[in-house]
Amino acid sequence: MAATLESIWKNLQTKKFEPVYFLCGEESYYIDLIEDFISNNALEPHEKDFNYSMFYGKDADPMSVLNDAKQYPTFAERRVVIVREAQDFKVKDWETFEKYVENPVASTILVFAHKNKTLDKRTKIAKIIEKKSVYFESKKVGEDALPNWISGYVKKKNFSINTEASKVLAENLGNDLSRISNEIDKLSVMLGDNTEITSEIIEKYIGISKEYNITEFNNAIIRRDYSKAMKMVLYFEKNPKAGPIIAILAYMYNHFSKLFVVHQIKDVKAATAIIGWIPADVSNGVRYYNPLKTQEILHLLCEYDAKAKGLYATGNNSNADLLKELVFKIIK
Repeated sequence: MAATLESIWKNLQTKKFEPVYFLCGEESYYIDLIEDFISNNALEPHEKDFNYSMFYGKDADPMSVLNDAKQYPTFAERRVVIVREAQDFKVKDWETFEKYVENPVASTILVFAHKNKTLDKRTKIAKIIEKKSVYFESKKVGEDALPNWISGYVKKKNFSINTEASKVLAENLGNDLSRISNEIDKLSVMLGDNTEITSEIIEKYIGISKEYNITEFNNAIIRRDYSKAMKMVLYFEKNPKAGPIIAILAYMYNHFSKLFVVHQIKDVKAATAIIGWIPADVSNGVRYYNPLKTQEILHLLCEYDAKAKGLYATGNNSNADLLKELVFKIIK
């Protein structure tokens, strides 16, 4: 049955475990969170030797997983069988589990961690899993909701974070919750309880400058501020971690593709209803780039992404050289 994170977490906290969990979706953070909790709390440490199994979809034999799941616990209340990277199972592999999912062993906790996608819901096994297991689909947090998610996570760590700092993290780390949580966890080791996380702290410990970062670089490009954009390229050249070229190009492509949609629809509110949150710099970009130029920029970003990945011969050009060329072609 489809379940929410809140309902699953509430039951796990009271050690109310179910026989089969199917965790899927694009956001791996919550999948890992649930799987880790079951792995670390369903059994006592001394019970794991005989009652805990870990498999990986790419290498696992489905029959071995099934046989382990069918075994009864040894000197323990339950068995735990985890299948990581379950998305690597083939369609025929899943057919192996049809009868088991319909009638699982009550003393076994079988967890499928199926990341980045879901099963084809037209298949028989997908319908059985959705109906008979604890089925959880982990969805990406929208870009507009990220600052609030960050604030909530920070609060759980006994810190606070100001609006500017949460925005810097959201815009520069993207909606990768695992990466964001890892960076905040690092800060929690260095800072005292109840500390307010500021942009200065983020720059010092994480290396994201509030003035020289991917977001500000993109803003300079959209505002056609050639001087500032080139200064930032020089900064990235000296501080590669502050502006990896692949991350810069991906961020710019995301924003300029949204600008292209706004141009086609000719209304920001209507475009937002279709593609979701549109940052202010995107809507402002209408003043600086017409539809034809926007389309040309998207082609340039694809071209330079390929060059940055070594798909075209670029001689001795460094990533900084590629960025300088790109800035010139876009703005000049």
